[in-house]
Amino acid sequence: MEVVWGLENWKPVKNPVVTVGSFDGVHAAHKRIIGLLKREAESVKGSSVLITFSPHPRLVLHSFDRYARNFGLLSTDSEKIELLAKAGLDVLVIVRFDEDFSKIGYADFIENILVKKIGVHKMVVGYNHNFGHNREGSYEQMSEYGRRYGFSVEEFPEQVVQEQHVSSTRIRQLLEEGNVAQANELLGYAYGLAGVFRNGLCQLSEPHKLLPGPGFYLVKVKNGQKYNFTVGHLDRQLAFPDLHTLCEGEAIKLSFIKRLHLYSE
Repeated sequence: MEVVWGLENWKPVKNPVVTVGSFDGVHAAHKRIIGLLKREAESVKGSSVLITFSPHPRLVLHSFDRYARNFGLLSTDSEKIELLAKAGLDVLVIVRFDEDFSKIGYADFIENILVKKIGVHKMVVGYNHNFGHNREGSYEQMSEYGRRYGFSVEEFPEQVVQEQHVSSTRIRQLLEEGNVAQANELLGYAYGLAGVFRNGLCQLSEPHKLLPGPGFYLVKVKNGQKYNFTVGHLDRQLAFPDLHTLCEGEAIKLSFIKRLHLYSE
């Protein structure tokens, strides 16, 4: 997968089939969208292209959005890149998101970025598609612009896993409730964190990464090529009361398997 940091570094590709979004967590529905993107690109001998944003728009617009003030990421940039590469995406374009970029209107985004810059051949959009200033876009509007500028548009339907609608918002809710097992089903992998082991605690590498709700969790702790299954106690910090195999200052990656119980027994 080619990673392009910034639209100024974009180099034209043949028949780009494009989708746009934050893709936070790269969950099960996101991966199905990438699958559709790949199939559509293969059908026109083109490239699958995803345009995403860094930092996440809610981290930039928090002063205008009450929900965003307590917003936690499901995936860092590096995690998103790794997950999208595994999904088989051809090209990932990471756009620097700031308040100036947020003010770009929907029509300007389509004409100046998708059409003139990217050269979009086809758009794939989700069932709840909207972006642009004040999230003013819609599937109907995108289709109208497609007719005007000569690209086709396909809408991807809402996805359900284990009778649950899959969305980043729903996964955040489950994690905040401590229901990591169900969140993992919707993600398609075990939710994880990265950090450094100090004084029996995990100091997070990404301060905006979402922490699951408080409780005692079965956790897989990986350091290098080694890993341990242990119980982690999460309140405001994640502590490992019974883990004695890690060295001070060691880099670790964690995967939450399930919550065992809420309170100490």
